[in-house]
Amino acid sequence: MRKIWRKQTVNSEIVSQLANEIKSTEIIATLLVNRNLVNKEQVENFFVPTLDKLPNPMLMSGIESSISRIIEAILKKEKIAVYGDFDCDGITSTSILYGFLESMEANVIFYNPHRIEEGYGINFKSIEKLVNDGVSLIISTDCGISENEVILKSKELPVDFIITDHHTVPDVLPEAFSIINPKIKECKYPFKEICAAGVVFNLIVALRTKLRAISFFNDKPEPNLSKYLDLVSIGTVADSMPILGVNRIFVYNGLKQIAATERKGLKSLIGKQKDKYSVRDISFGIAPKINAAGRVGSATDAVKLLTSNDEKVVGKLISIIEKNNLKRQEIQEQVLKEAENIAKAEFIKNPKRSSLVLYSDGWHPGVIGIIASRIVKQFGVPCAVLSLNDSIAKGSLRTANNINLYTILEKCSDYLIQFGGHSGAAGVTINEDLIEDFKNKFETLVAEYDFDSGELIELESEINFDNIRIQLVREIEKMEPFGNGNPYPIFSSNNVVIKNKKIIKEKHLELLLEKDSIQHRAIWFNFRKPLPTSNNVNIAFSIQKDSYRGGDSIVLNIVDIQEP
Repeated sequence: MRKIWRKQTVNSEIVSQLANEIKSTEIIATLLVNRNLVNKEQVENFFVPTLDKLPNPMLMSGIESSISRIIEAILKKEKIAVYGDFDCDGITSTSILYGFLESMEANVIFYNPHRIEEGYGINFKSIEKLVNDGVSLIISTDCGISENEVILKSKELPVDFIITDHHTVPDVLPEAFSIINPKIKECKYPFKEICAAGVVFNLIVALRTKLRAISFFNDKPEPNLSKYLDLVSIGTVADSMPILGVNRIFVYNGLKQIAATERKGLKSLIGKQKDKYSVRDISFGIAPKINAAGRVGSATDAVKLLTSNDEKVVGKLISIIEKNNLKRQEIQEQVLKEAENIAKAEFIKNPKRSSLVLYSDGWHPGVIGIIASRIVKQFGVPCAVLSLNDSIAKGSLRTANNINLYTILEKCSDYLIQFGGHSGAAGVTINEDLIEDFKNKFETLVAEYDFDSGELIELESEINFDNIRIQLVREIEKMEPFGNGNPYPIFSSNNVVIKNKKIIKEKHLELLLEKDSIQHRAIWFNFRKPLPTSNNVNIAFSIQKDSYRGGDSIVLNIVDIQEP
């Protein structure tokens, strides 16, 4: 797939002013301005993301009435059910709230619907069952904001519903007892892009404050809420939230908590322990295993794993989840091959198409979100992947472009049974006989956007070879943790001469590059493009310590090469 280079444009005066203000180089100042950090206070908050800088949870609309109702339920020993989604964010947010309420000696259980048997969102039959089992308060996590019909129907039952969610808010809100969602128009919480685990963490902070005020802890110790930040950081990264602002505080401190976690289940999930964890450890090691439970098994197993202190229970559950993850990988590869073939056929029919809607009988609903992301990365256009079952299709949508999927789905609502999600990721339910109509409407709406199809490479700035030094790498490392919204910086350099090149292990390209008489070693991992025919090229790359050579050596990790 074609790669599109896009260099960020910044005001040079603002960069120079910030560099002077924070006594740094213009390269580092450029990176900070690219992240909308334009003054000394913002930069200091960025580099020192301590917990005391979190906003007051009471700024969230609906939180005051929510904590009053929850405390009433705790004191009266009412049966509370935490009702969470089945993805990693839903599992971690369920675990946080359930764990906190259990430590408060509340009469609490948790419930996560089965992806295949019950589908996304809140199922009324499960609500009836919970109420019949004595539940009088249900608190949702990572779901509920679009469940107007189910919540309205639940008002006929002797149960109160508190919704905690972070998804895009519909025009008409559900008639719940209370709703906590930073995206609600009236909500004064200053940071809107937190995940469900982040919303729930704010809720338990507010609950602890209120419980302290009514002397609840006079005869018992107050809980240390920082111990929940391991799960908050996992949910934040797994849900692709921007690692800036409040999320940066969550993830920065949460990664430290992962290293110090006392959760037996999380330790088993991680395996070999490390002193320091990264966003990558969550993205490629921890989150996929947690997600596997909800994708091809039962999300309940993952919640039990993250909240149990029984080593026998943990041992049994970790075995189940590891098997689920292997099964997920096998299913995923098969579905991906089939989806890729359909996508290729679509582009043969219409090479200029702006979107993809792929569907088939039997595709496992648990992997279609991953498949949609893979297809977007490979083909560079917004994609919907739908799984058909009994004339009903359920699907996931993804995009890597500046396209608001939720807005598009609102305009496609006549064809949809149900939809919800974010601007960059969404889910739909649709009748089989309306898929082609939806496909055509989706294509028409996406085509109205001005975007280049292809894999977008966001370049921080062009950099000279004489500025590429170990000190720059050390300054960049201070910007960790990297992730969505705060990516590891990618630079460009033009008219670079290739002095030498060789293939390593039949799949990596090692280069010796020179510009202005300065040479740097570079490596292009898993390169697929043909070798450059010219020795004079433009390069896109990141700069890192050279672990192969050690010491203060650096290496350029090539992202792409283009001929001038």
